[in-house]
Amino acid sequence: MEKISEMTIIEYKYDSEEEREQHVKWMESQGFECSGQIRKSDDSLLDENRKYYWFGSNSKKF
Repeated sequence: MEKISEMTIIEYKYDSEEEREQHVKWMESQGFECSGQIRKSDDSLLDENRKYYWFGSNSKKF
């Protein structure tokens, strides 16, 4: 058996855009790549009043 790759994906929920931006910069300095998605909702797609939050998904390939 031979491992050919390994990837870590870490997702975060933030209180503000500023907090997200600062954390994304730090994660990138640690070798992680940001997916680019900035907002997310856990509500149904059919919900007209969906609530969104600041979001970040970072991955790193080893």
